[in-house]
Amino acid sequence: MNRRTFSNNLLSISTGVLCVPKAIWSYENVAGRLEKIPKTDTHVHLFDLKNLSYGWLKNSPKINRNFDLQDYKEATKSSNIGKMVFMESGTDAHLGLKEATLVSQLALSEPKIRGIVAKADLTQGPGTEKALEQLCELPLVKGIRAGFPKNAATSNGFLEGFKALADRKLSFDLLISPPLMAEAAKVAIKFPDTIFILDHLGNPNVGDADTTQWRNGIEKLAELPNVNCKISGIITRFGKDWSVEKIKPYILYVIEKFGMDRLVYAGDWPVVLLADSYKRWSRAFEKITEQFSDEELHKIYHKNADHIYRL
Repeated sequence: MNRRTFSNNLLSISTGVLCVPKAIWSYENVAGRLEKIPKTDTHVHLFDLKNLSYGWLKNSPKINRNFDLQDYKEATKSSNIGKMVFMESGTDAHLGLKEATLVSQLALSEPKIRGIVAKADLTQGPGTEKALEQLCELPLVKGIRAGFPKNAATSNGFLEGFKALADRKLSFDLLISPPLMAEAAKVAIKFPDTIFILDHLGNPNVGDADTTQWRNGIEKLAELPNVNCKISGIITRFGKDWSVEKIKPYILYVIEKFGMDRLVYAGDWPVVLLADSYKRWSRAFEKITEQFSDEELHKIYHKNADHIYRL
């Protein structure tokens, strides 16, 4: 799909407001060809409250319980998931290695788990080196997700830790919001050989009428060839009031800016449950992307992920 196609249905930029024509559709009305394309889910959380602790879950009672592989399989049984990337699930700071080790053990009996993005603190000096060395002993660890400070591009402590990550050819998942996008771009420029993945479309503040900061941040990051974007988490930003009409312009905007070669699909299980079921999110994304060619869909649903996460 060329960029001119977007001009007919994408965004009204002049007012700073995202908008698309309203449409009514059935979640079950999905083209058969989409159902035949396998998905690599690049953002799967599992909660193991017996062996790990997650302080942040205290503020999310709906999902403050164990979520294991069987729960995920049940939720995604009609979503054609071919591969999974486990994403560190917000376990407490000192438990990153233990979490990655437990998931590596799960992968021995679940071949769909092809990669792990582990938790690590990049600001611990020599401790960062040791933590990354231990994580890299686990073959499935492909990347790291870590706290991203406001002054990341000028923080010697963070940059030293990031260099240790870069030296080990690990990718880096960016969990940030629009105010930190410019800082993230500066770090990505400093490390052009490191693969970055922007999680959850950069967490746009969907409550703001003016989306200028988010749009400018997306554009700045998309200019950098080593930065990719993960399409996930957007229905959770809206919560129970989400709709295809509301999420579509955000998704199409990142598709336009990043292009089909630097996008990956993700379900954000089980956090997605704060807004709706995995199935309804999956069907919504299928509906939004059914306009694209088979080649483009194979890229966005699994081929890009295989390359970006080295699966």
